[in-house]
Amino acid sequence: MKFGKNLREQTLKEWRFYSVDYKALKKSIRVGGDDSTIPFGNEFFSILEDDQRKITKFYQDKENWALQYMKTLEERVADLREAQTVVPPESPTEQLSESDSSLSSSDEDSASCDSQSEKGPAKFSGFQMLTKRQSFGTKQASLKDEYRRMGASKHFKAFIYAKKSLATFSRELGLLIEFLSLNKTAFSKILKKFDKRTGSSIRDVKLTELCKALPFLDGDVFRELKAEVESLIDEVNALKPDLPEGWEDRKVYTIGCFDLFHRGHQNVLLSLREFGYYIVAGIHDDESYFKLKNKYTIDNLETRMANAKPFVDQIYVIPSTDPLLYIKSMVSQQDIDMGTCCYARGDDMLNFPGREWVESVMPVHFVPRTEACSSTLIRTIYHSEDEELRTKAAFAKTRYDGKPIDEEGNVLKFTKAAA
Repeated sequence: MKFGKNLREQTLKEWRFYSVDYKALKKSIRVGGDDSTIPFGNEFFSILEDDQRKITKFYQDKENWALQYMKTLEERVADLREAQTVVPPESPTEQLSESDSSLSSSDEDSASCDSQSEKGPAKFSGFQMLTKRQSFGTKQASLKDEYRRMGASKHFKAFIYAKKSLATFSRELGLLIEFLSLNKTAFSKILKKFDKRTGSSIRDVKLTELCKALPFLDGDVFRELKAEVESLIDEVNALKPDLPEGWEDRKVYTIGCFDLFHRGHQNVLLSLREFGYYIVAGIHDDESYFKLKNKYTIDNLETRMANAKPFVDQIYVIPSTDPLLYIKSMVSQQDIDMGTCCYARGDDMLNFPGREWVESVMPVHFVPRTEACSSTLIRTIYHSEDEELRTKAAFAKTRYDGKPIDEEGNVLKFTKAAA
């Protein structure tokens, strides 16, 4: 694979604007060599300088954000340490198990069992069978209560927010390190091509100058932060609360639009595995998306489904602005009765449509959204026909939800016209 294509494919779509414009640099070498009216190398070095400015601005913004966000993460870990020291009240499951244990360990019952084992399989009376069913039902009811108690506990919430935030940040740092490394290689390769095309030998000199001007291309700051984050992740995992029996076996429901599928979507869907083993996602169709957001999707329904499927186990389509009927149809009464289901999503919409019913039948969990990442940012940079708006959005400040804003705090965005 040619390096230019490799650079593009390995760079996040959100970050391509800031990357070395390898294609334009290659073209400038060819054009400059063929047209004698253009001073050879002028356009090449102009693009090269522009690329250095873009990547420097990108790095400075990311470094400032990363150092600030690290403080937030340290606070979340501190909250977890504090929450872990609080002794929770005795759980209904523990009370039940102690009760069951005392009943089954009585001398009379033991003697009866021993006697039956000598004569053959035990035969239970109708009363005994009913008692066992009642015991099972009581235990399930207690587990349902435990799931809700655990989900609402300060310890578990602190754990989820600390772990999810740290894991997301670690992945983000890894992506940033890879981005810088790819671009450092891009500078080296394009200068080598320039030497080969022109017969010059400026590559080593220019590369030395570039490395001195852009020392951050080695990613040392991000590597140090990543090592700190990995250490905190180990600590957080050690502070994980003891989860109720069957917690990992639950179905987890969620709903989204997933347009311009990005790492923020991936991070949320990956984090849902903390709540169960089987992920069921509802996706709004194109028409309901427009009615909800007053803008058209960039990716059609089929593309959005294909993008989300690797991260979930089952997908259903919601052809309405009100998802309540559809999630009611997806959740089985058996799962509700047994307590083997829950609902989870990002905390960007706490009062999501249908929450009242959902919360009445299953626990609801929230996870922190990915910082500095949004579909709105991608949409504005890569799909707006206004070149000035695209550039402005690319270097704009972002809100907590990743949306680009102007100096007054207004979101920079555009609406895609109907096809």
